Amino acid sequence: MSAAFAQIASVRLLLALLTGLLVGCATPAAENNQRSPVPTFDPGPIESPAVPRDAFPATVVRVVDGDTLIAAVARSTRPVRVRLIGIDTPETVRPNTLVACYGEQAATLSRRLLTGARVRAAYEPGGRQDRFGRELWDVWLSDGRFVQAVLVTAGAARAYPYRPQIRYAGLIARLADAARVGRRGLWGPPCDGHSFG
Repeated sequence: MSAAFAQIASVRLLLALLTGLLVGCATPAAENNQRSPVPTFDPGPIESPAVPRDAFPATVVRVVDGDTLIAAVARSTRPVRVRLIGIDTPETVRPNTLVACYGEQAATLSRRLLTGARVRAAYEPGGRQDRFGRELWDVWLSDGRFVQAVLVTAGAARAYPYRPQIRYAGLIARLADAARVGRRGLWGPPCDGHSFG
């Protein structure tokens, strides 16, 4: 009986291994049939508001996700956490939340544009920090382009006006609408604009 038991146990083990192998192989194949989002692109010259007179210099130390960064400013001994005003990118770092469709691409574009960059930043009337303690900034690249406009034009962000900081909300909404109509970035397949909960 012990030989028969050993043979049955061996067959069961072999079946379990084969089942695991087949299931493991099926998952990547199914995932490969899904279309990946088109990579982000830098849209180049775009409509941007002039850098305001009260803008201050900052250096981006690190990009956290598509709309949040860490920056060094002369008036502070420690880097500050910054939220870009007027836009929202798909989530990549929110605790207990899956990475949203196009989140990685949006974060990648922000990293390419901003990591290590010397920028000009400005506050808007209505408060300098959000409820999470992040600084609220409008940001311009050294070439004069408005970062929020670059991100929405590329389809890496949606317009997200939040009163009272709405100085550039009209421009951002218009550029985001053009990206949506052109199905750029998160507005195209496979996300089709469904990157936000």
